[in-house]
This record gives sequence, structure tokens and C-alpha cells, in this order.
Amino acid sequence: MPQQYWYDDAANREDLLDIITNTSPRETQLFSGLQRSKADSIKHEWLTDTLKTVGVNAFADGVDASYPGTTNPTRLMNYTQIIREGYSITDSEETALKAGFASRVSYEDMKQLMNWKNDAEFALMRASLVCGSGSLARQMRGVKNYINSGTVPLYTNASGVSLTEALLNDRLQDVWNAGGGEVDAIYVPMYLKRKISSFGTNLTKNVAADDKRLVQSIDTYQADAAKLVKLFPHRYITVSGDTNYDIVGIQEDKFRVAIYRSPFTRELAKTGDATNKEAVGEITLEVLNPKAGFWAEKML
Repeated sequence: MPQQYWYDDAANREDLLDIITNTSPRETQLFSGLQRSKADSIKHEWLTDTLKTVGVNAFADGVDASYPGTTNPTRLMNYTQIIREGYSITDSEETALKAGFASRVSYEDMKQLMNWKNDAEFALMRASLVCGSGSLARQMRGVKNYINSGTVPLYTNASGVSLTEALLNDRLQDVWNAGGGEVDAIYVPMYLKRKISSFGTNLTKNVAADDKRLVQSIDTYQADAAKLVKLFPHRYITVSGDTNYDIVGIQEDKFRVAIYRSPFTRELAKTGDATNKEAVGEITLEVLNPKAGFWAEKML
């Protein structure tokens, strides 16, 4: 009698786990961590003002007041950016028996909202301002480009320069000197995150219970010009095509995500034997003080 082998038997059922593991990264430190604001128009505006330059202030008895004049507030702006993720599921696919989920449409609703958040994070960090037209999409000005557009740009083209602890402290001091306050969050690619971690002397471990991003211990850096700086490895601060590595530091309460339309999913017109949907939302970046951050690019 011939011997029977497992792989010859068509009656054997496949061994397929009822689980789907998404292997793509989902790290949205800006979108998830910055404070929220509300945008009421596609052109979102806000005001900043400054105090006079400090100096000697002494008056003799009984003299009249002086009237040197005052500065007017300055209006800043950003455009809202529409972010959309379209998807189409055939009716046959939706009816088929699945592993990992019951409904492909419901699964894609969740998946495309994750894609939406990733694209929103990319825009918040990297987008360049575009006012838009009937045929041209509006874009917000992201963190990098808002820092570079400030009245005192805190941008450095550090092409070929190796990141050192002294250089990092210089950038933190630049923000303090410019009147931007104290940096409390640094965003770097993993390579530079490891370099900062190797500094060692001013590195501690902390958890901020009110920060939803800090689900476990995270590195914080302490410096003279910035007492407690959270260090975030960021996937979109340096991407394929960039030259070397960038580092961005901000005082987070001066940067906010302004929501014009919160992200949601909706069904689109049925044009065939399929369900057509999209995840859509509209947001922009609100920067209360463009001096409250630095951007050094092209580092080693």
C-alpha cells in the first residue's frame, strides 16, 4: 500500500490565524501630542505682539509722562489643508468569508483613518505653504517651514556638521535668546536620537502622565537653556531624498493643531458593483510664536 503524505491530501484545511498584524509604523507625535485649536476659515489667522526693548527707566519728580509710541499686533496665518484617503471595496469582496475581520469595509474605515493620521503628521512637520486655487491644492506651512519663516529665523543649514552636545545646547540657547522661551520637545531621526542618548550626562528617564504619547519611559534632556526636553524619534523629519539628518526643537505650547474639519469617513456615490468611501479631514498648524523653535538640517 503506498504511503500517504500530508501535502498530497486535498482534504487538509489550511492553518490561517484569524488575526491581521499591520506592519507599517504609526507614530504621530505632533498630531497626537500638540494642543488643539479651532479654525473657522480656510485662512486661519492669529495675532502676536511684543514688548518694548528694555532699558533705563527713571524720571525726575513731577515731570510729564513721555509717549514713545507702541507697537501694533502682528497678524500671522496658515491655510487649512484637506487630507483625503479614498478606498473602494467590491461587493463581492465585502460578501466573501474573511479571516481577521468580518467586514472589509469596516476594516478599511479604521485602516484609512490611520493612513490619514500619518499623512497629517507628515504635513504638520514638512508641508510648504500653498494658497491654492481651483486646480491647485492648498497646503499648510509645517513646523520646519514656519520656523524658517519667522522674523528671527532659527534655521541652520548645518551641512556636513556632526551633532554634538555643545551644538545642541547652542541651538537651545538660540531660542531662548530670540525670546522663544524654552524648548521642551526635540524631534529627530533615530540616528540623531541615538547620538543624543550617547551624551549621557544630561539624560534622564521620565513619564508625563498627561501626555498620551508617553506610554512608557522616554528620554528627556536637561540643559541650561531648556530644563526638561522630551526626545522623540520622528519618522518624517528626515525621509528618503533628504541630505543627511535634521533636528527640530520647539516649545510645544506655542504650536497647536487647528481643526477645521475633524477626520471622518464617508460613503461616496456608487458607480458600480462596489462601495466607494474616503477618510477626509481638514487641519492646519497654528504657531503662536515662530521664535519658539529651531530647525537645523543636513547634520551628520
